[in-house]
Amino acid sequence: MNTMFLLMAEYETPAVPLSEICEKYLGIKPATAEKKALLGELLLPTFRLAESQKAPRLVHLQDLAELIDLKRKEAKELLKYINS
Repeated sequence: MNTMFLLMAEYETPAVPLSEICEKYLGIKPATAEKKALLGELLLPTFRLAESQKAPRLVHLQDLAELIDLKRKEAKELLKYINS
């Protein structure tokens, strides 16, 4: 199954607010996610469509899908290493 396709089916938009995905996928609260994004400490890029500080910080679903796939690959490689 294609991760990007599944995320698009769930969210029905190419970019979602960081606050909508941070707890489910990153395991952190929205305020923490905002701080980490500001400091460049998140594992995925975020952006605002407007210059305003009030504009929501967004995550492109392609970036989230790539992060999910990367972490899955790393976990599979670790499991293979442990079991060999």
